[in-house]
Amino acid sequence: MTFQKGLLLSTLSALTVFLASCAGDGTTGPASDPSGAAVGDAETTNTAGFLQTDYKPIMKWLDDERFEVDYKHMTPQLIFDQVPLNDIYYETSNLPTSAPPFNFAQKSISRRELLKRVSNHWKLKMSFTTDAAGKPTAVKVEG
Repeated sequence: MTFQKGLLLSTLSALTVFLASCAGDGTTGPASDPSGAAVGDAETTNTAGFLQTDYKPIMKWLDDERFEVDYKHMTPQLIFDQVPLNDIYYETSNLPTSAPPFNFAQKSISRRELLKRVSNHWKLKMSFTTDAAGKPTAVKVEG
């Protein structure tokens, strides 16, 4: 074996090891936990038409602040008690009991975007309940 062939063989071997270590775990899209539940991704969530209201305090609560969240093993029964969602009253009915967990991490997300992701994950319907004057009193969540 000549020096050039040995050098080429060594280079190819090292390159093969390097590329194999960069291959990843075979998953595509957002990261996932062993159950396959979404952990989060950089995609923005389309919230057009979701929980729309003209009531300014609720609009401000839903959209003005950004939060860092890191939820692990959340169930539909637990999610609405978590920061930053727990500042408002929810009327829940027919929540799924054996649903896949909601595992989600994001560095900057609004409450509206977070609620939309929760809604999409468990296929929940969300709307506002209002009083006689039309002021929202709670978020109605239906499974």
